[in-house]
Amino acid sequence: MKNKKIRRSHKMKQFIALPRAYNFALRVILIVAMLLVSLALAGCGGKLGKIEPSVVDTAIADAEAAIAAARDVDAASLAPDVFRSATSHLEAAKTALTEKKGSDALRLAYQATADARLAHRHAINVNKNSKLNAKILEKEAGAEELRRELSTKKTELARAKSEMQNARGEEAQLNQQVRDLQKKNRELNITSEKYGKQVADLLKTVEEMQTRGKRAETEIRNYGKEISALRRRIDVADKMVKEEGYQKRAAVAEAESLRKQIREQAEIYTKKLAEAGQQGIAAKHADFIKQQAQASRAYAASKPPLSPAKTGRTSLSTEQITAGKAALSNWAAAWQNNNLNVHLAYYDHNIVVDKVVIHESKENRSKIDRQQLESNLRQMSEHAWRNVKTDTEVESESIISVQQMSRLVTPAADENATALYNIWIREVWMHQVGNAWKIHHEIWKIFENVPDF
Repeated sequence: MKNKKIRRSHKMKQFIALPRAYNFALRVILIVAMLLVSLALAGCGGKLGKIEPSVVDTAIADAEAAIAAARDVDAASLAPDVFRSATSHLEAAKTALTEKKGSDALRLAYQATADARLAHRHAINVNKNSKLNAKILEKEAGAEELRRELSTKKTELARAKSEMQNARGEEAQLNQQVRDLQKKNRELNITSEKYGKQVADLLKTVEEMQTRGKRAETEIRNYGKEISALRRRIDVADKMVKEEGYQKRAAVAEAESLRKQIREQAEIYTKKLAEAGQQGIAAKHADFIKQQAQASRAYAASKPPLSPAKTGRTSLSTEQITAGKAALSNWAAAWQNNNLNVHLAYYDHNIVVDKVVIHESKENRSKIDRQQLESNLRQMSEHAWRNVKTDTEVESESIISVQQMSRLVTPAADENATALYNIWIREVWMHQVGNAWKIHHEIWKIFENVPDF
């Protein structure tokens, strides 16, 4: 295939080279002819004394026409050297005519004409050769495409033969499988007869089970009667429980009434203390205040717990516990320094705080989200809170801090009167999130207008 391409390329080069040789010969002939004409005219000039200007003008016009024709076939780009020679000789001929050098002007004009015609001829040949070469290349490309298609078809044919052989092998396997299945079918027919006998035995067993089922249904109906009796007894018990609930609510109402009476008696008792001014009575008053504080604590303890039961066990390492306590310390310091932004940075975004407000032995529970927490903290920060005590403990994966703070609400009128405070207890649960420690749960207990405890 390579030899064919080389021979084809060699033929193309020969085809292109032949016009060039022909053009060169033509150019030589034209130059010789022009020289002869020039010599003849020069001889005549010598004889006649000059060359007619019309002859030179005609020669220059012919040269211009020849150059224009060459330009039309794009000789300037296809035969640039010869075309430039033609235009150069034409300009030189015009210059010689201006200088009244008739012989030189005529010779140069003929030279320009010869060059222009040669360029014209060369451009035409190049165009023809280009078209011919394009056709040859197109044919070669088509032949190459056909060769590729032939190769592809051969490959596909080989693949088809291989697939056919595989299909024949699969067919043989399928035939063998059919024979195996037929053999198994015969074996199954024999086995089905045995199964028929077993089915008959099973049917007999089913009949026996149905008989037992009927007896069981009878027993179930009897159990149903017993269950109905039990339900009636449960209804009676429910009624008794409801009545006890009514009694319990009545007891709660009575207890609330008693608490109110105790508060009224405390006020009367405080007034009497102020009037009496006796140290013994004042001591009894202090005992009374302690009893009231204990009653408040007991009342708060009687409510459902806000935090899960504590086991005292933890899975945190010593390093984690130290880091958690440090984070709690920084959180508390931010509050004491009134730096709420840093204080709030220790909370999870989804934090929900249980807020409990106890006022006159009445408890009001609510849940506040992160936005409400920020608002509540800003309100609480407007007052001066005194840190009474702080306890820290570890539970499961959390570090717990319980802070008790108080602020004076109503000062004592005199030494025998009782000052009233707002007590704020914050129970904070903090756990580790990545490398940081965040508060995931907090409980507020706010006792309003109570003696300090």
